[in-house]
Amino acid sequence: MMRIALLAAAGLLLAACSKEEPLPVVPRVDLHGRLEVDEARTAERQAEGIEGSYYRRVLNVAGTEMSLDEFLRHHCPADNRHQTCDRARRIKRIDDVAGATRFLPNGL
Repeated sequence: MMRIALLAAAGLLLAACSKEEPLPVVPRVDLHGRLEVDEARTAERQAEGIEGSYYRRVLNVAGTEMSLDEFLRHHCPADNRHQTCDRARRIKRIDDVAGATRFLPNGL
């Protein structure tokens, strides 16, 4: 009986000494967010002769509004392979081409 108790205690101690770091928590967020005109980028583009407004994507994360870029910097480090982070990176690549768009491919 004593051996079983010692083995159980040793197992619990080994489990508690795990060196694995916890994965960062990525909040639930609607990655489509809302679109708003980015005044600075619009002015830059108009100075280059490109007409129209440049939009950026604004997300509501736990009651705080932040751009998609800020969300990626704060919640998605480069080594994070969380599904939400992967989708956010794909949307950012699309938005970086000519500004945020309402029309995203299926699955994003």
